[in-house]
Amino acid sequence: KQWYQRRVREHKSKGALNLKNKGRVGVMKKGGVKGMVTSKLDRRNRDRQVRRAKLAQNSNEKRELGGPGQAPISVIVIPANEAVSVTAILGEIKGHGSVTGERENGFYFHSKKQSKRFHFLTPRVGCPLFETIDLVKCADLLLLVWDHTCELDPLIKTCLYAQGLPAVQHVVVGGATLSEQERAQRRRIMGDTLEALLGNKDDKVHYLDKSSDVDTMIWKLANFKHHRLSFLRHRPYMVSSEVDFKQTSEEKGVLQVTGYLRGGDLDANMLIHIPGLGHYPLDRITTAADPMRHKNEMFEDSILSERDLEHCQNPNMECPIDEMDGEQTWPTEEELMEAENEKKSRRKVPKGTSSYQAVWMMSDEEDDEDDEDDDAMSDGSEESG
Repeated sequence: KQWYQRRVREHKSKGALNLKNKGRVGVMKKGGVKGMVTSKLDRRNRDRQVRRAKLAQNSNEKRELGGPGQAPISVIVIPANEAVSVTAILGEIKGHGSVTGERENGFYFHSKKQSKRFHFLTPRVGCPLFETIDLVKCADLLLLVWDHTCELDPLIKTCLYAQGLPAVQHVVVGGATLSEQERAQRRRIMGDTLEALLGNKDDKVHYLDKSSDVDTMIWKLANFKHHRLSFLRHRPYMVSSEVDFKQTSEEKGVLQVTGYLRGGDLDANMLIHIPGLGHYPLDRITTAADPMRHKNEMFEDSILSERDLEHCQNPNMECPIDEMDGEQTWPTEEELMEAENEKKSRRKVPKGTSSYQAVWMMSDEEDDEDDEDDDAMSDGSEESG
């Protein structure tokens, strides 16, 4: 008993404290949520609620992506190398749904089976690499088209990794005439290629060997794991579907761009960047008719935002660059003549004198001038005395 009492004095357990207090409870501090002490069960329930809310938010975003009233899923289709043509695969996709707004390098696609809307875009044939990179920058999903060689252009791979990759899926074409053994070998080679180049062997790969494989690919495109880059999540951006330029004067005009706005919020007082042209101010933001809307759906044109001259951003965001700053200019004729005269009027120094020693040696004329200065200083001191 003595040992138990001595142990209680040293360190009291919860049971010992309850016996000593006999049901008495200390004064609770009345604070807000910040100072409130919660139990372990309450904290566990709170974490469970936060987790459920995040899961519900992610599922709603995935369900709304590409659905009615939302921007279509932007799918950028690019070839893995120069020998691959994406024209055939785009033609097969068009036959499995309704197509609207078809242009040279893209079209809008609606799949009734999946109830999803897509915007397929592909770079122009022979376009510069920067155009391909700009297209991938605005993509929700990147679709790489491979052939039986399973080769990826190293320059495209380097540029894509340097900029950042969205969600990626792969399509392998040209296997309709292969045997089962050759197809199995192609799958093994493709898996090794993805693991060596992209570091992931389990990426989504679609093998278009027959017509029914296109429906499977569209289903996987509609149910992909959405991964948006951080700079696209916080900044507004748009892939234009229609562009119209109205010239107001000889040097100025108004550019009207129509498309789906994605990312963050856009204000008319902000500046926009047009690739290859620079920064420009906005005049107004208006609603436009959805090119994929139903025939009976009504549309009302309205102005969402107009530019305010007092609160708009200054278009001169950067200091002007002086191209001649830090450049070495060619000397003038006068400077060349002065340099030649200095070379001619060199001092006579003893033989064996280095150029460094010659600088410190004074000529007779300089010596006489220094003597005269010393005499003048000495005369001035005598007069003052």
